[in-house]
Amino acid sequence: MALLYIIMIFLIISIIISFGIGANDETMATLYGSKTLSMKELLILATIFAILGATLLGNNVSETVGKDLLAIEVTNSIVLTILISTSIWLIVSSAFGLPISTTHATIGAIIGIGFLKGGGFGVNWSTILEMGIWWILSPVIGYLVTYGTYKLIHKFVISKLNGFKSFIKTEKYFSYILLAVICWTAFSRAGNDCSNAVGIVVGVGIGVDTNILLLITGLSFASGIVILGRSVIKNVGTITELHPSTAFASEIPIGVILFFGTLLGIPLSGSHMLVASLIGLAKARRAPTKKGLWKILIIWLATFPIAALISIALYFPIETFI
Repeated sequence: MALLYIIMIFLIISIIISFGIGANDETMATLYGSKTLSMKELLILATIFAILGATLLGNNVSETVGKDLLAIEVTNSIVLTILISTSIWLIVSSAFGLPISTTHATIGAIIGIGFLKGGGFGVNWSTILEMGIWWILSPVIGYLVTYGTYKLIHKFVISKLNGFKSFIKTEKYFSYILLAVICWTAFSRAGNDCSNAVGIVVGVGIGVDTNILLLITGLSFASGIVILGRSVIKNVGTITELHPSTAFASEIPIGVILFFGTLLGIPLSGSHMLVASLIGLAKARRAPTKKGLWKILIIWLATFPIAALISIALYFPIETFI
């Protein structure tokens, strides 16, 4: 197939994936759950930082996903298989309002192809193991830091308030701080997640500038949030009752981990961190969590094998086409 057509196909699928990532993005969920911003306002904010984060912060993770994970030759058919497999699972999950990890969907598809083409030697397991440690640690850290932060805020701030007016005033201050933290998180999240849409394309080296790819996917990412992202934002934002102060406690570890992880080129799951943080918040407050949380946990565990199986099933038909 002519190189121009291959490039066009890769770009189209990358746009579809980044659209699916945006549709499944729940970064703004705590702003919705704490009633800090309306849905319209937070969608505008999400659009701005999706584009900025993808274009300014996406290079490092793109190189990790594209060049360090597969131990086999990355062909055009392999790239297309991974892109399509990731997009299918993202869009299906988003349609049901389930927050999944784009990173895990992409890595699952890569592992599936690695096994198909190279058996146990088709994947760089040392790199996968290194990332796996972060995948385990990041939600655990999110849970623990959120739990501790809430306890500190409650002990030194909330418990010392005198009357309802004092509470409202304090929550207003926290809403400003929360807004700043969410913007930081959205910026980092876009840089980390959009890299999954273009990383494998970068790895095959088709000659398209990475910055252009990231800009295109950033725009598509923003479109996914605006068009389909509402249900995931609402679903995650109502896991537990939120106020600006409690939402702030859940967002602090996510903002820090995502920012530095993205700078270091580590693909991370913002979805897992946020849900873990909200569960930690609910435990610290001794508050109930949303019914059906087990469905989210199951879909997390299922993402790797499902994405891998989809990529295995699609590879030979795609190879024949390419």
